[in-house]
Amino acid sequence: MACSVRQNTDRPIRVRFEHTRYPQWGGQSGYAQLTRSLDSRSFRTVLHGASDSDADLSKWLGRFKGPLKRFTAKGGMRWYKLSDLNAEMSAFAASLARRLEIIHFLDGDHSPLYLPRLLRLMGPMRPRVIATFHQPPEIAASILNGSLLRWFDHVIVVSPSQLPFFRQHIAEDRLHVILHGVNAEFFRPAPAPNRTKTIRCVTVGQWLRNWSVFGEVTRALSDVYFDVVTGSGPDLSGLSNVRRFSGLSDCALADLYRSADVLFLPLEQTTANNALLEGIASGLPVVATDLEATRAYLPSEEAILIRDNSIGGFVSALRHLQANVTARLEMGHRARLRAEALSWDKIVLQYESLYRKTIGDCRAPRQDRQGV
Repeated sequence: MACSVRQNTDRPIRVRFEHTRYPQWGGQSGYAQLTRSLDSRSFRTVLHGASDSDADLSKWLGRFKGPLKRFTAKGGMRWYKLSDLNAEMSAFAASLARRLEIIHFLDGDHSPLYLPRLLRLMGPMRPRVIATFHQPPEIAASILNGSLLRWFDHVIVVSPSQLPFFRQHIAEDRLHVILHGVNAEFFRPAPAPNRTKTIRCVTVGQWLRNWSVFGEVTRALSDVYFDVVTGSGPDLSGLSNVRRFSGLSDCALADLYRSADVLFLPLEQTTANNALLEGIASGLPVVATDLEATRAYLPSEEAILIRDNSIGGFVSALRHLQANVTARLEMGHRARLRAEALSWDKIVLQYESLYRKTIGDCRAPRQDRQGV
């Protein structure tokens, strides 16, 4: 895109972020962390969150709640809520006031449904719209209206495994893979790692976790301890080597990672994974399901990846890390190095470059971050 779109390059680029507020995420997890890392001298940001429900609705829209639910249900976006509609209307009002240059929907799987098309009515000086999508292709195909994707200026996916679905709906030059980031300062290794053969594994999260495999592995490893942080899932009370946690504070979660020796993630599917990133930032070797997405985030020797969720494969991998302390510590060190490469202060440079490209701003990135 030529540099004629943006006329005044002396002031910061104005970006509005829309995201879904998930109750299980703390203040240090999730994709909204991106906004904290942007160069404040070059970007002026607004972060607006919508609940994953129909709760956030202005009074004038609230009077039409029933008809609006029926109307939006026809849009082909299965996860779209009235809270998302309210967010779109708010962003449209800010756009009409000429207060925005970019609107970035951090959770495109929920929204938007109407805004990209409405903004076309504003002509060439309209805000540009970017959306990030997080769900695996099988789920994306079931929840998204693919015909709407052509209205976005750019689409971001967080794993190369998502590309086949999105390539059906949007041109290659408007489709970008940007891996998810992590707060590698908050999530950090324990000062003194465990060098014994008594190990504790940690499993965090609920979406697309394979609890059946988890149960089989924990029963086969009665002398290995497992901490589970999840808001849902099967009844684990019959497993004497398993402790279950929920509702942990950010600091308590970070401490739990540091108290563990291995991150154990049996998965049904995934793209980006907060628990995976937080675990490696905490210096934990990973034993997880072998998927295209896990290979994208763990491309070297940070993890033992198990094909087809083999129970025997998981048991052997955990036994290996239990018995080989040196191997476990070396793998954890490599995991931490990988997390540092995926820290938000590194990942954010790709977003800053895309934002400038999107509005045709040719200013060079700030010099103090070159070569990072």
